[in-house]
Amino acid sequence: LAKWLHVSGDLATSLVPRSVTTPIAMSISQSIGGIPSITAVFVIITGILGTMMGPTVLRIFRIENEIARGVSLGTAAHGTGTSKAFELSSLTGTISSIAMILSALLSIGVAPALLAIFLH
Repeated sequence: LAKWLHVSGDLATSLVPRSVTTPIAMSISQSIGGIPSITAVFVIITGILGTMMGPTVLRIFRIENEIARGVSLGTAAHGTGTSKAFELSSLTGTISSIAMILSALLSIGVAPALLAIFLH
């Protein structure tokens, strides 16, 4: 999307790790040549929007399985989504925590490859 919108290289690189928790995203951003402070802003926006819209999206698509709810909130809205997931149930919150951690680990390994494929 950043490439299609002709977003500058530094900004586009800063957006790559926006779907993991802030400290990890900032570290990934710095390691791939992004601007960590911009990454932090987009991570926070992503988390807030995911937390606000997530339960509604789950309801609209009739996703009632606790594991599916946890995975979606943990990967889409990271820490704030996990907090919301614990409001739904302890199983949903636990799965959300695990999904958030696995998403961060995967992003650490995949972000540089995605950058090479999509931005260059």
